[in-house]
Amino acid sequence: MILWWRNDNLHGADDFIAEIALARRARERSLAEALNSLCGRRFTHPRWPAQVSESGYSAVETCACLRLSGHENGCVCEHDMERRVYRVDDDGREHYATRPLR
Repeated sequence: MILWWRNDNLHGADDFIAEIALARRARERSLAEALNSLCGRRFTHPRWPAQVSESGYSAVETCACLRLSGHENGCVCEHDMERRVYRVDDDGREHYATRPLR
């Protein structure tokens, strides 16, 4: 009887939060490009979708972080892969894991 409940195009709170996060990330990237103050830390991650090189190994991408310098959280590349450091050795080597943001 109430037709407005039959709308299939409902947006939830999770959609709103995702839109805010994407807008914030786009703003940070534009500010960083304007100020030339990108983090630039390089990291590797598997290609998305999974691809295999000519020699039969899993192909990887080497990307630079697109966030502003001095950020606290993990690095993010242009492919929306996040780099999180989970251990730092005594000699300063970082061990990290990558995962897609979506």
